[in-house]
Amino acid sequence: MRSTGGKALRGAASKIALATAVVATPGGWAHAQALGLIQAASQVAAQGAEAVAPIQAAPATATAPQTRPNINPYDRDIAMTVPLNFNRRVLGEMPVLLTRDDRFIVESAGFRALIDPLLTPEAQAELKSRLEGVESFAPEEINATGISLDYDPDQLAVLVLRIDPTKRSVESLFQGGRPEEPGSAPEDFSAYLNTNLAASRRQSTGDVTSPSVFLNGAVRYKGLVFEADVQGREEQFSGDYEVERRYARFVFDQPTEYRRWYLGDLNVETRGRQGFAEMGGVGVTRQKQRFDSFRNNVLSGGRQLVLQESSTVRVLRNGVFVREFRLDPGQYDLSNLPLDAGSNDVQLEIQNESGRRETVSYSAYLDSIELEPGDYEYGAYLGVTNSGTFGSPDYSDGSLAFSGFWRKAFMNKPAVGLGLQASETVQNVTGQTQFILRNGARLQVDASASNGDVGSGYAYALSYDHFVDLGETYDSWTVVADYTSEDYATLGNEFGSNPTSWVFTGAYSHQFTEDWTATLSASYRMGRGTNSDSYAVNAVSSYRFTPQWSVQVGAEWVDFGNDFGTSGANGLGATIALVWQPRYDRRGEARYSSARNSGSVRFQQSTENRVGSFGYSVASTYDDGPGTLSGQLDYIANRFDASLTHTAFGQSFSSITDEQVTSLRVGTSISTAGGKVAVGRNIYDSFAILYPHQSLEDKPVIVGESFERGNYTSRSGALGPAVSNTLTSYVDQSVRYDVLGVPPGYDIGEGVRRVRPGYKSGYAIQVGSDAFVSALGRMVGNAGKPAALISGRVRLLDDPTAEPELFFTNSVGRFAIQKLIPGKTYRVELFTSPAAGFEFTVPADNEGLLDLKTVAVPVDITDQ
Repeated sequence: MRSTGGKALRGAASKIALATAVVATPGGWAHAQALGLIQAASQVAAQGAEAVAPIQAAPATATAPQTRPNINPYDRDIAMTVPLNFNRRVLGEMPVLLTRDDRFIVESAGFRALIDPLLTPEAQAELKSRLEGVESFAPEEINATGISLDYDPDQLAVLVLRIDPTKRSVESLFQGGRPEEPGSAPEDFSAYLNTNLAASRRQSTGDVTSPSVFLNGAVRYKGLVFEADVQGREEQFSGDYEVERRYARFVFDQPTEYRRWYLGDLNVETRGRQGFAEMGGVGVTRQKQRFDSFRNNVLSGGRQLVLQESSTVRVLRNGVFVREFRLDPGQYDLSNLPLDAGSNDVQLEIQNESGRRETVSYSAYLDSIELEPGDYEYGAYLGVTNSGTFGSPDYSDGSLAFSGFWRKAFMNKPAVGLGLQASETVQNVTGQTQFILRNGARLQVDASASNGDVGSGYAYALSYDHFVDLGETYDSWTVVADYTSEDYATLGNEFGSNPTSWVFTGAYSHQFTEDWTATLSASYRMGRGTNSDSYAVNAVSSYRFTPQWSVQVGAEWVDFGNDFGTSGANGLGATIALVWQPRYDRRGEARYSSARNSGSVRFQQSTENRVGSFGYSVASTYDDGPGTLSGQLDYIANRFDASLTHTAFGQSFSSITDEQVTSLRVGTSISTAGGKVAVGRNIYDSFAILYPHQSLEDKPVIVGESFERGNYTSRSGALGPAVSNTLTSYVDQSVRYDVLGVPPGYDIGEGVRRVRPGYKSGYAIQVGSDAFVSALGRMVGNAGKPAALISGRVRLLDDPTAEPELFFTNSVGRFAIQKLIPGKTYRVELFTSPAAGFEFTVPADNEGLLDLKTVAVPVDITDQ
């Protein structure tokens, strides 16, 4: 890859694009670069020749000669690497030989590697037996296996014309994509520390607070991570400076088992009616979603369709059209058909190529739990509860406790969940399940019982939801009834403080059009003891009348009782909101509620993850008297980010300047991986340090999602390498890089690195290498004729063990060779008969581009 930011190929170097006919790649020769160059020669030479078409039987005559398509315009054999295409998709690349008499010969090993995934095990064994001991074959030699091939000179590709339907492997129609090969693993050791400093000034007193310090980071060795978060701040009332530990723990992952272990301050996860409590001890969780973000919306129970001829298949779900396919003969799997929660009536309308029509119908069942059908999850935590309330966790007076859950999504039965929490003072068990009804409806049940010092208690909830897909629109209903007894206790609520007994909620939504929706919702809470009842009824409709402007209008009737706010915030009123969003990173809105006598106005410009990006916001709120007015400015720099905020507030808008506070926050990080150290912006999970090879000297390395208009997210410089600070653990992703101001012809590499980080892991990526030289030239044969479309290989003579690179010339004899090392000698070996080639040495002081000018080889070049 050439450097885009540095515009590496200038002047004579711009000829590389023309000279490069086919460049070696890990999977073969870069067919895309050769296509435009070779295709022109093929089309000119093939004018008037018969178009390539599937071979069909013709009446035999004694005098009718068989015309073979002109697929090779040159009077010599040509070795190439070309794509293998099937059903309008590329399976991969493989070597072929175009003979001088217009036949094509296919390499057996390359062909089998690409075609086997499309065949049943029996068909694979048959093809293997047919090609046993055969290095290459003509296409007619495998016709008996049910596979027909042809060569298309316009596409420069081998086409799979037909595979016997009975020998096709099952193909999924609703494939959500396949997991790609995992990216490279992170460094064994890495660490980072985020630092944020914040200070505030009150205008009324002129006091400036002592800077608050927020430190968090992680140290990783192989799979073991130690992570911690510490804060230091000035206590608001006493003025003392306090340092608090939010958490400090070890984390160990077992990705293949989807399991994570904890030791230290636990991050306790709960399900159902379990209560949260801070604990210190040991914990373990299993969650597939945490380690495998690739998930298909799958249907339990396979459904297969076998087509004996080409057909058009229309898929309808619950009477609504989903998708139409044009399919070749073969077997197809419908198990990945996206379904609605609940019962699904699936109908397939099939029209065969012969005109025959048939209909296939079946019912499907899908749980809407967030687990895949057949998957399960669990969590278990054992430790001492936090006896403190604020600040660092204090386990000195805590009690030994356990919190855990287990949930399972069955294939064709309702999912279930169980939970247990226990300590000396309280024990709690929970259970959840759901019943999937017909037509996209679901009934959920959640129940729990407890025993504690305050007595025995229980709680349960019933909910019903129904989603109706109307094609372009939808209807949705939800109803929930939730009861909690007076003495119900959990690990986080040991004393059974339950001011509310019953909670009833319901909602109905309807989408009229893509731009117009409406929702009606209501809730009623029954208070216990001195707590009064409260209720709220809301009706709101949203309409987008332009791509940028939308309006929300509604009415509400609310009474929060004596638990919230003042009586002035209750009653019947109207709501209105106007939203303006001219683009993805800008949003303005104004809202007002007459029942609450409150409103707000806000406009925000978000920052982008690139150096030099600014963001800002202005906002004002009014809450039945008191009001605020604030503004914020954000800035993204190469090594830090900063925010400046100013807020004014008062008991009314006439006194809104009575109190004003100005705050400044600056954040940065220091990280290390692979023996490299770098300073950058805050790291939230994983990171990569990108540093230049010594041959680049002081040329800046830049990192970014896109380098358009000179944008980048990080840049190397005086403070060390560039830092990619936004990598996500257990997700395959790309780190894109470039170099500014590189010499013409300097090869920086692919310009992208595929990675799959572990939890809070780091990478050290070198940009550039000692093999950075690119050579170009023009090759001619005897009598000075251009050596067009000649292939071969390039060998490093200084290292006989080095893997050779492929070599190719274009239609006028130009060539390009990359990844050459200064001071080394190379030999180009041509695939000609008799064998020929040439040698050259890269000067030791070469900075990137080597012009070999015209190279003559003793090869007879035949005219077209």
